[in-house]
Amino acid sequence: MKKCESAATDREHLTTRTYATEQALAVRIWTHGNYTQPVLDFHAWVLDHVPWRGDERVLDIGCGSGAYIEPVCRRLAQGGRLLAGDLSLGMLRDVAAKSLPACAALLNGDATSIPLPDGCCDVVLANHMLYHVPQIEAAVAEIRRVLRPGGRFLAATNTRHSMLEFITEVEVACRTLGYSIDIPPTPARTRFTLENGWDFVRPSFPNVEQDIVESALVFAVAAPAVAYINSLRDIYGPQLPAGLAWETMMEQVERQIQDSIAEQRVYRVAKTTGVFVATRET
Repeated sequence: MKKCESAATDREHLTTRTYATEQALAVRIWTHGNYTQPVLDFHAWVLDHVPWRGDERVLDIGCGSGAYIEPVCRRLAQGGRLLAGDLSLGMLRDVAAKSLPACAALLNGDATSIPLPDGCCDVVLANHMLYHVPQIEAAVAEIRRVLRPGGRFLAATNTRHSMLEFITEVEVACRTLGYSIDIPPTPARTRFTLENGWDFVRPSFPNVEQDIVESALVFAVAAPAVAYINSLRDIYGPQLPAGLAWETMMEQVERQIQDSIAEQRVYRVAKTTGVFVATRET
């Protein structure tokens, strides 16, 4: 558990392993975008919690592969600007290799020490990333600092129990192959969730609400579900028992998912996702 916790918040591990490039994260974002039922444009859903004027100064901290860049820029006009920031230079290089909208620029930065002046942002996004920050309270306080009074802070995350089916598949595969395993909850399931996120946001933002959406990933074929689990190798690979190769385990996972689809016609992974919506009052 401690090893998993350390890897999930260690700057070097995050920037050189887990998020060295956008490849693994892009697989997961693509899967959510194409296999979620009921169909939902999650990025648009999150952003619709802001009453956009079009001239906002926006910071997307922990922007990852840049999934929010286009949706934000579609909402900006009249001189609105977006800074998409991330700790990983590799991620930012991948984002820079794409065609960035004119309103967007990139920033290499740490959420606990944002290189921007006080009160310069109208909107700050910190979506599905705060559980990677070693000092979450410090990051939220720093986000408050760069927001103007009346500015809006959005922090999307999942429940502790979201998409547990994927972890179960890994555990079942290991046991089927004759290896004992019990994967502990990852920091993404414990450090900043829809259940405990209030405790981190409220000290800096007393005015905070939460919105939740229930959905599922629904697969009629095994390949995209297998690809999703395979994209988590850096997270769950170190948890495998000694002597069991990741590739061998994944072959068993694929057989299990294929069997589920043959029996039930689809493979369904329940997920509960949501967003904290906070406003800086003064």
